[in-house]
Amino acid sequence: MQLKALSGRVQFFPGFVNIGLILLADDRVALVDAGLDRRQARQVLEILTDYRYRLEAILVTHAHGDHSGGCAFLQEATGCRILTGPREAPAIENPMIQAIVLFGGSPPPELVTPHLVAEPARATVITGPTLTLDDLTIEVLDLPGHSIGQVGFLADGVAFIGDALFPEAAIRRNQLLYVFDPPAHLDSLHRLGSVPAATFVGGHFPPVTDLRPLLEANQRHIDQVFQLVRSILTGPQTFERILKEVLGRFHLRKSGWEYFLYRSTLSGYLSALKRRGEADFRVMDNLLLWVGGTPPASPATPPTPAEDQP
Repeated sequence: MQLKALSGRVQFFPGFVNIGLILLADDRVALVDAGLDRRQARQVLEILTDYRYRLEAILVTHAHGDHSGGCAFLQEATGCRILTGPREAPAIENPMIQAIVLFGGSPPPELVTPHLVAEPARATVITGPTLTLDDLTIEVLDLPGHSIGQVGFLADGVAFIGDALFPEAAIRRNQLLYVFDPPAHLDSLHRLGSVPAATFVGGHFPPVTDLRPLLEANQRHIDQVFQLVRSILTGPQTFERILKEVLGRFHLRKSGWEYFLYRSTLSGYLSALKRRGEADFRVMDNLLLWVGGTPPASPATPPTPAEDQP
């Protein structure tokens, strides 16, 4: 792990999750995100110590474990502040929220993993559109969708945008990207197109100067998933049947915590279609069924959902 310069005041640690570094005054620095775990955070701290930098703050784009997993260690070691958006701060202080969101209740042990549930840390809420650290004003970018309240940070011409975008290779590899709220995610993609940055750094791709190819690829992916879900809603179907069909269309076979990640993603798409008036659900004979378009009146006898095929 080594620092790479992006501008006069901004550098970053490339890795599985990129970590930004912003130079403040008198050898103080701020990080953007904190990596996956204590091991990665310890490596970052060792490098900061070698440069004789003092960690003042960590700016967290969102509370998913791969971006906030090192916060607790770094805060314990340095006393730094952790700054994030108002809808992400609760999950940094109470990381179990991430597993609860995926499971919809008290989560089983399989969902309480470091990748999903980071160690808790004290968080300070960013309340305005800008953040001033020493002599530097940092613009706070509103980028919800991938998570409930993801934010980005624009400093000295460099925009750190978390998981608002994924590289095309990740789309091909994962097939179905995790999105908490697809319409909010599309709105964030639209706003990103007008961010006045010279360089953009995502959580999982190297710095780029031209966002257009990534914006087009990510928007196309979201649109394709919407179209797929619409095409499946040809008649009343259980959620599990729809999920099986979606995963089958993408040639995905998932178990454990990854299954719940895709389950949560589908919930976001179905909720969006319901809000748009393109889908609805009915509870019939204690069975939750989803339908596309304007739902028919509830029949006296509920239809029997198709059985899973081997």
